[in-house]
Amino acid sequence: MTNYLAEFKALLGQLHSDERSEVINFYQEYLQDGGFTSYEDCVRELGAPRQLARKVLADYSIKASENPNPNTSTRQRSKGDVKTIWLIILALFSSPLMIPIAIVPIALLLAGIAVTGAIVVSVIAILLAAIFSGFLSLIVGIGTLFAHLFTGLFYLGIGLSVAGILTMLIPTFRKVTDGLIHRCTLFAKSMYHKIVPKNRAEKKKGGF
Repeated sequence: MTNYLAEFKALLGQLHSDERSEVINFYQEYLQDGGFTSYEDCVRELGAPRQLARKVLADYSIKASENPNPNTSTRQRSKGDVKTIWLIILALFSSPLMIPIAIVPIALLLAGIAVTGAIVVSVIAILLAAIFSGFLSLIVGIGTLFAHLFTGLFYLGIGLSVAGILTMLIPTFRKVTDGLIHRCTLFAKSMYHKIVPKNRAEKKKGGF
């Protein structure tokens, strides 16, 4: 049991020290109460340490996303959502028994992520092209302003218009991107809760 818990603990590096201690104490107490003394007994009861660790990390990440810190920025929440999706995928693939069940939902999730990524890349490309065009218009406008006043003003107007439009569109783009990522996270969490059951320790002791 000691070797099992030591290996399990080493895989929980992403948790805070107090969370890690809480998890280790929970499973240590369960294994002691059940008389699971050997490494093999622990694996039969709870699965391999890596499998259990991935489940715990996914559970904690989901819990954190459902109870966010009010001071957390939208950008930080989006990063947390991406981390949650990744941990859920790892947890689903950690058990060979779950892979056949999870293939279709994971394929749908990955398709959603791919579509989101394609939209983001496309919009970034459009924004970069617009920035380049606006910057070029400003340069041309400044260069021709004194020689050809109206032509210079025309190009300056285009450049400033592009800058103004981009200023308005970038926050909207960020909001849409964050919304798409959050939708993918909600689907991933729903899929996780339906596919991944509580282990025997959680069922018996009510979780940590």
